[in-house]
Amino acid sequence: MIIIPDTVYKRFLQFALENAPPHDRSNWKECIGLVLGKIDNELMRVTDIIPIGSGTSVFVDITDYEKVFSLIPPSKFEQGEVIIGWAHTHPGLGLFFSGTDSKTQLLYQRMHPKAFGLVLDPTAISSTKSGFKIFRVDDLGRDYYAVDYQMDPIFDFQEVKREIISQLALFPALPPSPQRISNTEISWKNIRVMVRGPTLIRKNQLFKAALVLKTTLNQFIRLQYRIKITGKIQSIVPLKDYNQNQIVHETISQGTLAIIQFIAKDSGFSSIILTDVKITDYTQELQKSPDLVLNLEVQE
Repeated sequence: MIIIPDTVYKRFLQFALENAPPHDRSNWKECIGLVLGKIDNELMRVTDIIPIGSGTSVFVDITDYEKVFSLIPPSKFEQGEVIIGWAHTHPGLGLFFSGTDSKTQLLYQRMHPKAFGLVLDPTAISSTKSGFKIFRVDDLGRDYYAVDYQMDPIFDFQEVKREIISQLALFPALPPSPQRISNTEISWKNIRVMVRGPTLIRKNQLFKAALVLKTTLNQFIRLQYRIKITGKIQSIVPLKDYNQNQIVHETISQGTLAIIQFIAKDSGFSSIILTDVKITDYTQELQKSPDLVLNLEVQE
């Protein structure tokens, strides 16, 4: 049995929706990722789906071992995770394997006979349907067949999709007004890290800011930082002692890394500050970086 945690599903669905936004069908792109997991006899538990690319036609050559393994954070292997399959999207096209998909799947099964391929179509999601199917192929890679899986836990897939779309609404196609949106960033060689969110908020209303990574690098990036808050703001994110704890994101792909949510409890001026920022890739390390600051005016 294949077990897929809700956290893994949500991360890959967000990657899919970033590349196939519901409001802009003309710009839809397929995306692809490597599925990591742990195997215990007949049980295969998915631990992560690492996004590795997007475009009009996506493909990763599993036989190019050096490239494939360079895309995976070393900590994954240290934790006993292995490649157990691949995932890609068919936005608006349905859930099936093309001829190329079947050939790709055969390469994965030659690496491990229990490897599988996951296909996600966000338009196929409903409250009770996840919008994806899992397939394997026969020994010749000519015919494919569906494989059973189990979500852990069971939840409302349509509601999760709505939540992600709501978060992605922070990034409209047109440039936001500079009077209303802060777009503070760190630029370092071919890596940019930005905090985006409104500069004017209402007291006792939910406030959302987004941490966004833009990069031309096709390799693992690790971002570390701490959150510091000035003014009377109450955090509602699940972070304990957020002024002290270091937050870490490990990623291959650019896009939204985190949605930071707060409620302002008093009017006046406040700031959300990302401090002690460190960016690391395989060849370079940035030890010191300016703070990322989002200044807020809270009105009654």
